[in-house]
Amino acid sequence: ASVKDIANALERAAEGLKASEDSLQTQQNFARRLDDDAKYMYERAKKAMEANNEEEAKRLLRQRQNMQDKLKATLILCSEEKKRKDKMEENVRALEQRALEIETLLNRSVSAKSLQDTSGLMLSEDDPLLRKFRDMGID
Repeated sequence: ASVKDIANALERAAEGLKASEDSLQTQQNFARRLDDDAKYMYERAKKAMEANNEEEAKRLLRQRQNMQDKLKATLILCSEEKKRKDKMEENVRALEQRALEIETLLNRSVSAKSLQDTSGLMLSEDDPLLRKFRDMGID
């Protein structure tokens, strides 16, 4: 895989992770709202019973049960989305690791190429000028 491919994959994975985090947050907010609404319905049902309005209390308790059923379904979706988010975080970390490995290899390659390019500037042992200096006793 090329550097560009890894960069593109990393960008897409990060976008997917952000979308998953946003989705999880939205579902968690919805779950909190359903829980609050169910508690409110229960309090209203208690007040209806205190006012001897049994029919209204039953109606409110049925609404509360519907909200609790929605809450359960929403919590299951939250759990699934959390698993997806966790998996996406793993994928992003793996891609980041791969990108770092490629960067290290590229840096090593550039360094080796630079060394190779500059090693040609070094004078060889057979260089006539070096031989002349050695013959004169100058190292």
